[in-house]
Amino acid sequence: MKLMLCCLLLCSCALQASSLPNGSGLYPLPDGALHIRQLEPARLKTQPVDVAVLLIAGPNEHFFADSGFFALLQPVLAQQHRTYAVDRQSSGFSSDTTTPSYRKFASDLAQVLPQLQAKKFLLVSFASGSITARLLADDPAIAPRLHGLLLLDPDVPTPAALELYNGAPADWYRAHLQELLPELAKGVWNDRTAQKISAELQQIRQLVPSAQQTLTDWDYLQQLQASRLPVNRQQARAIEIAEYQADLAAYTQTLWQQSAVPVSVVDSDFEAPLIAEAKEDKARLARWRQDGLEFAATLAKNSGGRFVALPAQNHLLMFSHSAELAQLIDELVAAQTKPLDSASR
Repeated sequence: MKLMLCCLLLCSCALQASSLPNGSGLYPLPDGALHIRQLEPARLKTQPVDVAVLLIAGPNEHFFADSGFFALLQPVLAQQHRTYAVDRQSSGFSSDTTTPSYRKFASDLAQVLPQLQAKKFLLVSFASGSITARLLADDPAIAPRLHGLLLLDPDVPTPAALELYNGAPADWYRAHLQELLPELAKGVWNDRTAQKISAELQQIRQLVPSAQQTLTDWDYLQQLQASRLPVNRQQARAIEIAEYQADLAAYTQTLWQQSAVPVSVVDSDFEAPLIAEAKEDKARLARWRQDGLEFAATLAKNSGGRFVALPAQNHLLMFSHSAELAQLIDELVAAQTKPLDSASR
């Protein structure tokens, strides 16, 4: 473990001293900058595009979330589309902030989106990235620039799900944040963080189909994983977890039934292993899974989007099912959007 930790620390230090990866750029904000990686086919480099694909991440079970999660899906999509993968502040190669949250990420993206070269965007979000996606879609200045939303395993804004989300471990972080931050500054969770990074990389290597191993940008993924190790990034992750309750409160106040843009949803069965392993709360977890299915199907139908249920029992669909996601995204980009009338809402 000490050798792995040293390697990650060396990689992190090297990244801070090196140039950004291929396709990457920093887009200015009043308090820093967002890192965005732009990949596209050569034929589009000098051409305007009608719809680009914007990729934003939310957390997995280790609460990691950055553009490294698109190390396979973005190269696959970039064979046909202009793509932008974004790191929120205090994540990846973006600048740090003392107030990280998915609400702030929505505000930051609203400022940066006009700097990107496309008439409209299909916004693809993973997990709790749906909070940022939904808040952006509710922004009257941004909604006209959105071709649609595609939510991958989004957060579910139902009472039963919110009770689950606001419980452990989020409640622990809220209660202990002020005493935790100085402890993290001492490096007490360095080994723990390195172990989670290593476990995640092993899991991803197993999830990627053999035919797509060479398409995966493993170097980029590991660069982003190394950016998670410094103590300031561990602290930012803790702050985000503590802020999750407020993020969810803003999320649930949005008018889902009045979506101004089509919302498509891909729903995996990643809850199944959690339910099988649970010694308690099986019924509550099963209710969460059912709520998620019903929410996704209803949202897609009412907004004019698509609903796709995948049998996958893992959360990182961008690695395990990139081919299926790419086909769906191709279809959504090509689809003509129409204004929603009152009946369709």
